Parts: sequence; structure tokens; C-alpha cells
Amino acid sequence: MATCSKCGFRIPEGAVFCPNCGAPVKRVEEHIVPSGRIGNLIRLGLLGTLLSFSITYLIVSLAGSIELYFMPSFLSALVVIYFSRTKNLKDAIIVAAAVYLFTEAIFNGLFLGTLLAMRQSIDSYYAEYYRNYVPTVVDVLMYSISPITAIIAGYIGSKIAPKGREEVYGYPGESGIGPTLSCNVRVKDAFKKFKLILSALNTS
Repeated sequence: MATCSKCGFRIPEGAVFCPNCGAPVKRVEEHIVPSGRIGNLIRLGLLGTLLSFSITYLIVSLAGSIELYFMPSFLSALVVIYFSRTKNLKDAIIVAAAVYLFTEAIFNGLFLGTLLAMRQSIDSYYAEYYRNYVPTVVDVLMYSISPITAIIAGYIGSKIAPKGREEVYGYPGESGIGPTLSCNVRVKDAFKKFKLILSALNTS
């Protein structure tokens, strides 16, 4: 049984105020780890990767050949974190990192697969398309800070993401993406209230 932080009096379960001194009871939130949490974070990362490729394709189609660096992944991570309402900083950074990693991995896989299908070597490809390319200071800087921008995207995303209807979030185990209301917490609260009602009826 919990005790009052002010006077040390034993507080009955479900009490909002201390019966002895009247101080408000500080409730400790239960941390529930949803079963499908990791899977949903990965799905968010894959969704962000798809969005990143879409942004890249759209910009290249409109502006032609242009160096985008990490910007498609950065913007995609922000969008996914925002619309999934991922307020938890750790989860938001994981989603952003997943977007970056999946985008890089899938892009490299498609690139190498294309070379394989065309039976073209990497040396001949770079000799054809990057013959006169000279890296600039901006290129070096942008590629160097790319991993850090994933953390920044997660931080910004967690700050701008809208809050849900309740403080406690979970992740759906079967379908859907992003945080939803935790049914486990709501069921436990309902049982606690039911027990309080029964105890009140018995004492009356």
C-alpha cells in the first residue's frame, strides 16, 4: 500500500487525496511495453522510406538532377513521426534512424541491382557519370552530418507531434501504425473503479 509523501499515512488504493492531511496523491504511471511495438516502429521506418523515395522522385522530376543529400529522409522522418503522434523521444529517434537506414539500404540495393541487370561494372558507371566530379566542402559537410540529422529529425518530430487523447500510449499489435490508446491501462483503471464501488457499497 502506498504512503503519503507528506505525512507518511497509508493511502487506500484509488484515493485521490491523503485521508490524514489532505495532500494530493501522486500517481505513478505503469509502464506497459506493447507486444507489437518494435514491429510498428519498423513499419513506420519503412513507410518513411517509401515517402523518402517519393519525395526524391518528385523533386528530381521537377528540378532535374540535383543533390538532395539527407533532405528526403529528414523530411520523411518528420512527416511520419508527426502523423503517427510519436511523442516519445526515444521512439521518434528510432523511427528517424530506421527511415535513414532503410532508405540507404534499399537505394544501394536498387543501384547494385540495376548495374547487375545492365551488366555494368561500378568502375564504368562512375567513369561515365562522375568523370569530372570534384567534391566540394558542402558535399563533405552534408554527408558527414547525415547521421546526426537523424537524431535531430527524431527530436524535432517528437516536439511537433500532436498529443493523443490520453497521456499513456501504446502501439497496436496487429494492424495500424503509430501510437494508440493503451487498452491495458484503461481496463485496469475500470477494474479499480469497480472495486472501489463494491467496497463503498459493502461499507454502507
